[in-house]
Amino acid sequence: MTAFGIEEKKKLVPYSDREKLLEELNNIESFIESMLKNKASTGEIERVFCRVKDIRATAKRCRNLTTLDDVELYEIKYFALLIKELIEAYENLSLNISCIKLNSLEKVVSILDPEDKKLSTFYIYDSYSDKLRLIREKKKRLEELIFKESNEEEAAKLKAFRMKVVIEEQEEELIIRKDLTKKLSSFAELIEENINSIGRLDFLMAKSKLALSYGGIKPNISENMKISLKDMFNPEVSETLKAKGKSFVPVSIELNSGTTVITGANMGGKSVVLKTTVLNLLLVQYGFYVFAKEAEIPILSFIYFISDDMQSISKGLSTFGAEIVKLKEVIEDAQSSQGFIALDEFARGTNPKEGLYLVKAICKYLNIYKSVSVISTHYDGAVSENMTHYQVMGLKNIDFNLLRQKIKSDKINSVSLIQEHMDYRLEKVNTHSEVPKDALNICTLLGLQNDVIDIAREEYGNNGYGE
Repeated sequence: MTAFGIEEKKKLVPYSDREKLLEELNNIESFIESMLKNKASTGEIERVFCRVKDIRATAKRCRNLTTLDDVELYEIKYFALLIKELIEAYENLSLNISCIKLNSLEKVVSILDPEDKKLSTFYIYDSYSDKLRLIREKKKRLEELIFKESNEEEAAKLKAFRMKVVIEEQEEELIIRKDLTKKLSSFAELIEENINSIGRLDFLMAKSKLALSYGGIKPNISENMKISLKDMFNPEVSETLKAKGKSFVPVSIELNSGTTVITGANMGGKSVVLKTTVLNLLLVQYGFYVFAKEAEIPILSFIYFISDDMQSISKGLSTFGAEIVKLKEVIEDAQSSQGFIALDEFARGTNPKEGLYLVKAICKYLNIYKSVSVISTHYDGAVSENMTHYQVMGLKNIDFNLLRQKIKSDKINSVSLIQEHMDYRLEKVNTHSEVPKDALNICTLLGLQNDVIDIAREEYGNNGYGE
C-alpha cells in the first residue's frame, strides 16, 4: 500500500538461510493470528498506510544537511504525526517482530510545532525567532499604512520599503530553515529506520492478507531434497475457473531427488500441475505461504521450468532449439548444486521417435543427481527403473456412454463437457504403465468420423499400443 512496501517487494530475493526463512514464515503466522483478533487495529494501520507519502528523498536531504524548504519540513512533520498513529495501532497487535522497529518521532513534532497546535500543516512560526516576529510586525504595519494611503507617490515609497522588509523576512526564514534542518538531521537515522520498518510491515501485511484471501498455509521447510504438496492449487487459475462457474481440482504430489515422470494425454492438465508446483515452490523460496492443505519444501538453489512458450522462440530459435539451449544451462546447474527442474512435454517439437529417445535419456541422466526433476510427457516408455511415475487420471473412470449422450445434446459445448469430466488428479503407477488412450477417446467423444477412428484403432494394435 506504500511506496516503501513496493520497494521492499522489488528488493525481494530467494532465501538461502533456512533459519531466516523460518523466521519470515513465523512472522506471517503471528501476523495472521493478530490480524484476525485485532481487525480494528489492522484497519487503522491500513488507513495510515493510505496517507503515507514517499519522503525518502527528503530524509536523505535532511541527513546531508541540505536546507529543507517549507514543503519538505511539512512532509517530515506529517510523517512524524502518522508514525504516532501507526505505533499505537501496531502496539495493539502485540507482535514481536525483530525486523520491524517503529521509533517515536514526538521530538520531531515538537521541533516543527513549537506552538503545540497539533495541526498537520507547517509554517515558519513567529515563535522560532524574536527577530522574525519583529520583522513580520513591521511588515504588517506597513501593509496597513499602504492600505490607508491615498497618495500614490507615498504608497509607492511604502511598497518599496515593504519589499526590503520582505527580503529581511525571507533571509530570517532561511536562517530558521537551516537551523531546523540541522536539528532534524539528528533524527534522520530514526526517520529512515521508520521508513524501512513501514516497508517491511506493509509487505508482511500484504503476504498475510494474500494467505488469508486464498487459504494459504505455512509450509514445513525440509532439510533434505523432499517435496510434498497435498491438495495444492493455483489461485490465478482458480479465479479464472470460478468466473466461468467451474472449480480448480486440487492436486497432490510427492517428489524426491532424481526423476519423476508425469504421463497423460493432452487436455489432461499436466502443464497446470507443473505450473502449480513451480508457483508454490517459488513462493516458499521468497518467504510466502503456499496454496495447499499441507506442504513440505526445501530451500532450493535454483528452479527451472521449461515449456514450449519460451521467449527464445521469438529470437529465431525453434521450440526444440530453445529447449536444448535452456537444457544445457539446467544440466550445468544440476551438476554443481541442488534445485528443482520441470520439463513440460520436452521435445514435443521434434520427430516423435527421436523425442521419446531424448526424453528417456534426459530422464535417466537427471535421475543420478540430487536435484528434484519432474518431466511431463505423453510418450510411452520414457520411465525407467528407480523413477517415480505419476499419471493424470484423465477420463479413466468416466461413463463414456453417458458423456457421449451429453455431448450429442450439447455439441456446441462439447470440449467444455469433456474438460468438466476430466479428472486432473495424479495417481502413482508402476514404471511400465502405459499412457492412457485419452486422445483416441476424445476423438470419439467429439464425433470424429468412425472410419478414421477404426483406422486409428487398427494402427494402435499394429504398433503394439493396445486398445
